[in-house]
Amino acid sequence: MKAAGVIVEFNPLHSGHIEHLRETTRLTGREYTIAVMSGNFVQRGEPAICDKWHRTRMALLAGVDIVIEIPVNYVVSGADYFARAGVRLLAATGVVDRLCFGSEAGDLTHIKEAGRVLAHEPDEYKTALKSALAMGHSFAAARGTALAATLKNASPELLTKPNNGLGMEYCKALWQMGQPMEVYTSFRQAGGPSATAIRKVITNGQQTTDAAYAAISQHMPAYVLEIIKNTLRTSELAKLDDYNDIFRYLLFTKDIEMGEGLQHRFRNLAHQHHSLTALLDAVKTKRYTYTRIQRAALGVVLGTHPADLTAYEDAGGPAYIRVLGFRREASNLLGEMTSKATLPVITHGKAMDNLTGLAAKMLAKEFEVGDIYRLAFGKIKGYRHERSMPVVIV
Repeated sequence: MKAAGVIVEFNPLHSGHIEHLRETTRLTGREYTIAVMSGNFVQRGEPAICDKWHRTRMALLAGVDIVIEIPVNYVVSGADYFARAGVRLLAATGVVDRLCFGSEAGDLTHIKEAGRVLAHEPDEYKTALKSALAMGHSFAAARGTALAATLKNASPELLTKPNNGLGMEYCKALWQMGQPMEVYTSFRQAGGPSATAIRKVITNGQQTTDAAYAAISQHMPAYVLEIIKNTLRTSELAKLDDYNDIFRYLLFTKDIEMGEGLQHRFRNLAHQHHSLTALLDAVKTKRYTYTRIQRAALGVVLGTHPADLTAYEDAGGPAYIRVLGFRREASNLLGEMTSKATLPVITHGKAMDNLTGLAAKMLAKEFEVGDIYRLAFGKIKGYRHERSMPVVIV
């Protein structure tokens, strides 16, 4: 059995994601699809609109066969780490030989070449990057400038659209790993549904109207909308501002390091802005992008330390394959993955308890972060709540 792989967040799942899953099946010719997905916190540096279990159910109902979790340290540490962890996990399953991602370019040739440049960093690229950084550009902007200088025929859109950028990171990881799988891309059309716009409607909470629900229902399957409504009914909606008090306590009582002295800017501005999102807006500058500072603030709340990520990387990356859910029809695929995988596959508490060393530390952080996520809506239910959570099966 061979499967196609996708790297996702589904925050929340919408019709654009459904189309990507269909295109993955068509382009790769694979009957099965395995998704690696962020957990309770996402790559933008904020809590997911629904927890990982709800989003896993969305994915399975949409046709994904197995959902695997990306460890939180990789999710909140930038696109390169997120992409690398996703590709490594898919390769480690032993059954995924094709990766498909969505892109605004829809042109795999230029994205793969950009990934090669990022992986090998030729002298021309290094010189252009150093020059752009010396001019005071953020790293992301400097990297775009350096890529434009190296890739002579690259369009500005190729270098500025977010899904193109993630695609480059996936290809970069594949180049670094010796191309363990074939890669495909589906064209992500402009004007499609926006997960950001959908989240804005959802986070209105009690003020969300039937008309607003009707508007977003055009962009998602009925089962996704029902899951979202249930999340609101049970008050299990997490927002970044829910962690405001935790962040401020840690900011002023702990010796934290946010990089480039960013913690000092936060402390200097904290008394002027009472919500976390307002403080992030104030801290943002040309040098510190909003996503950069949002990830930094979330890292303080979650206690994710760069030294831990360095240790994980030195040891080869994610240390286990944690299955969040699977379709009953794919139970044979799960069994084959378990036998062929190059990392331990964990689906239940006993397997979790057998992990040791860095793998055990990585999973313990996941449990801790799961408890922190639930603090947002007052449903902690004890320490290590996730330890007893069952795998989602549809």
